[in-house]
Amino acid sequence: MKKSLTWEQKRVVAHERGHALVKAVPGSGKTTTLIKRIERLIKSGVDRREILVLMFNKEAQESFSAKLKIALKSELIPQVSTFHAYAMKVASYGDSRKILSGKKVWWPDDQRLYDLKVRAFQEGSESEPGYMSSEDIRDFGTYIDNCRARGITASDVALDPVLSNDANKHYVGRYIRYCELLDEYGIRTLECLLIDACKVMRKSTKGLSRFQHIIVDEYQDVNNVQHTMLRLIARQNSSVMAVGDVNQCIYQWRGSCPDFIAGLFERDFHNTTTFHLSCTFRFGHELSLIANSVIRRNPSKLTKLCISHPSTPKTETQIDQDGDLPTVLANLSGSSRTKAILSRTRAGLAEAELILRLSQLPYRYIDGKDSSGLHNRNEVGVLVVGMAIAVYGNLSPLEGHPRKRDLLRSFLWESGFKLEKKALNNALSELSKNNADLWPVLSELAKGNLPRTARLEKIKAASNKVSEDTPAHVAFSRLELIGLFDALGSTDLSQVKTNDKQRGLLKFKGFLEQYKISVRQFLDLVLQSRPNSEKSEAFELATIHKSKGLEWDDVVLVDLCESEFSGDPNSSESEEERRLFYVGITRSKRRLRLVVPPDERLERWINNGWDSTPKFTPIASHFVYESGWTSCQATSKAIYSGANRDKAARLNGFHRWYLASLSKLRV
Repeated sequence: MKKSLTWEQKRVVAHERGHALVKAVPGSGKTTTLIKRIERLIKSGVDRREILVLMFNKEAQESFSAKLKIALKSELIPQVSTFHAYAMKVASYGDSRKILSGKKVWWPDDQRLYDLKVRAFQEGSESEPGYMSSEDIRDFGTYIDNCRARGITASDVALDPVLSNDANKHYVGRYIRYCELLDEYGIRTLECLLIDACKVMRKSTKGLSRFQHIIVDEYQDVNNVQHTMLRLIARQNSSVMAVGDVNQCIYQWRGSCPDFIAGLFERDFHNTTTFHLSCTFRFGHELSLIANSVIRRNPSKLTKLCISHPSTPKTETQIDQDGDLPTVLANLSGSSRTKAILSRTRAGLAEAELILRLSQLPYRYIDGKDSSGLHNRNEVGVLVVGMAIAVYGNLSPLEGHPRKRDLLRSFLWESGFKLEKKALNNALSELSKNNADLWPVLSELAKGNLPRTARLEKIKAASNKVSEDTPAHVAFSRLELIGLFDALGSTDLSQVKTNDKQRGLLKFKGFLEQYKISVRQFLDLVLQSRPNSEKSEAFELATIHKSKGLEWDDVVLVDLCESEFSGDPNSSESEEERRLFYVGITRSKRRLRLVVPPDERLERWINNGWDSTPKFTPIASHFVYESGWTSCQATSKAIYSGANRDKAARLNGFHRWYLASLSKLRV
């Protein structure tokens, strides 16, 4: 808090009255700026009770509150709240005034709410859904949240062109049933709170607090209901300040939209003053240049570049090939600096986890759970049980393993038996017992069912056909030949989930072909307990979506192939993917490693210092092509060596723009 402010930060702090939109690049010190602004408001005579700060999650709210208490040297601070916590207060007021019907609140971690979603999932389907994985219910929950974020009711959902399209139509009846169950039991969920709060504020606000100043952080993440809620909180004389970065809007799948920060705020909050926090304190010039080079392809007009503050240490970037990942991780592991492996998909993280296990490097997932880890992936269960059968003809490698039941469930569900829920659970109960015999259980499942009998005969034919020392990729090919993986993902409701499983299987196949380990080594690798994850030097694993708002000294971005960061380079889908790539690379402070598949055309791009979007379909992600890595390195070196003026004439327009912006930077 003692760090001196930049000229841009001082302008935000000094803003008097009227609405304001603050466009802040990653690592621009916006938290420091907002706290300084609140300090100034209170010193100028504004009552702390007339200031409201809205955050997006409890962790951010608690962190901001703690910093504000230190800055103000007092436990008495303005109200800092999440959208949902504030909505809870408004809904409680509505209940007390009989505006609402006084429903009970069930929180997201309440088992009863999960059970309600399961029931709606079953009862809202026209056909028997069979076995439901936790992923099925999680995806259904995301659909529910998306409906709520858009303010879509049960009567409207079938008419919405997005929420009832081919990819989502199987959820429509289930969402209607979910809404019916909420009404039947008198339940209000977290997302219901926002909708109910809006209902209350439309009818009466007499008993609610009035705020002179309202500050909203991460405005690029708001959805329609939250934007509406802010309009209702603000009074005629309120000054609303929204802070965010349109280039970090990556949650459109749950209702957020770049339009709210890139136009709708200024439309609905008149006479808005726009400020920029364009100076980052997180990373050096090389990464700033790369980030700008990529994101400037999006249609959102880039009026200000992300510029590294002179005090920011250098950031080294490097492009590596997939086959070099073990070496990359080994080189980073010796450092005590914080480090992360980020991926577009969970399948990419599973491959990285295998390499970490093979190298015996400590790691953990950022949420403290293994919810995205190996043993929770269905293709791993099919592969592990299949390998055990191929070598031993039984389940002996799984004996005593804490995830035995999960691995068996994945095998039974994904290997083509097409079981009903009751039959699946009965089989699991038998096979989970110590020293259970696999074959009588499978025979009972196949009795009287020709497709299951045919499937069982193929699996039996693969039993005891390889040894422990057989290369695992050879055993994989044998299992592939009998069609063990043909049904993988076939029962999934979401094509995205099916694709993730199939991509995961391909990555395991490639891993086995590259590292030539035996079947026994592979089974040990997957089934062994992981290296000590409590060590400070452990790698943290996360999808890019999960990494939002975080930072590490060293970041490794894996699986940068076009099939993962997909989409027509000129499409709206590619725009969000480009923002996702931008978020991923800007988590790094000191070192960034971009791991790509072998791509001769990319090598040509790098050797020539090009940064254009390829007009062909590349192998590596086209965002890596757009990064202009070679020229960004050269310009960064010129800046640090003081030779940038001599070099400026030889640079393209974008790099000259960066140098000009840097020379005008008022620090």
